Amino acid sequence: MTALPIHPGTPPPAPATAQPTRTVKDFRRTTFDPGQFRRELDSRIKPQGLTFSRHARKRLEMRGISFTPDGLNRIESAVNRLAGKGCRDALIIAGKLALVVGVNNRTVVTVMDQDNMQESVITNIDSAVFA
Repeated sequence: MTALPIHPGTPPPAPATAQPTRTVKDFRRTTFDPGQFRRELDSRIKPQGLTFSRHARKRLEMRGISFTPDGLNRIESAVNRLAGKGCRDALIIAGKLALVVGVNNRTVVTVMDQDNMQESVITNIDSAVFA
């Protein structure tokens, strides 16, 4: 630690003077509503269809699984119901198929047919629905 020299008779430095600030209040502005942006965004964005992850597309090809338009509509309807309940990751049972879906981003993570469900353990889901 270094000591500063002391010079007797030298006055201490004067404190800095603050300039008064002037604030202008805009009374035309309404109060802040934190949910307003989310509601506006949701009203402008149309719900998108399902997307399939690369892993899910690979499983569909490997197992020879395809969906009819009616089957996809049933799965999308199930995802909409799950989203309405606040689910995040779900198992959807649709006939002889099981799909693990990320509900928030509407992505099918994996698909299993009845033959591959026999010994499977499904983890990291918070809900299940029959479509």
